[in-house]
Amino acid sequence: MNRRNFMEIGVGVLAMTLVSPLHLRAEDLRDEHAKAFADSDVRSAIKDLFGSDAAIEGGIKLNAPEIAANGAVVPIRVSTDKKNVKSIAIFVEHNPHSLVAVFEQTKRGIPRYSLRIKMAKTGKIIAVADVNGKLYKTEKLVKVTIGGCGG
Repeated sequence: MNRRNFMEIGVGVLAMTLVSPLHLRAEDLRDEHAKAFADSDVRSAIKDLFGSDAAIEGGIKLNAPEIAANGAVVPIRVSTDKKNVKSIAIFVEHNPHSLVAVFEQTKRGIPRYSLRIKMAKTGKIIAVADVNGKLYKTEKLVKVTIGGCGG
């Protein structure tokens, strides 16, 4: 390895270190948001989690398949370009517990997530973002051919 290659690799590693998230962590929020996680009704879960269910349509992107061959593994992606996002939550209609996930953001966090969720049957996936106290939401209907939550 010559000096030029060594310097290029070193600068690359340094750049990746500087742009990587500094405060990446996973926490179990089920105790903190127990009531929201227990709700089977989406509107009630949104109200329990955020204090209100009044949300502006749009402002958040949700990618999910139109048809899920297996409700046990439904891949989704959620993101927003809004600044000062406090949290993003994912809800699913007709599940025993409609709240699926909550992502709390740091100031320097990038609000883009990919995950796989379970769906009991055909229904809407709803993504809600809290941006400085304003709620933004989007939803998508996903048809499930084989049930995932007990089906």
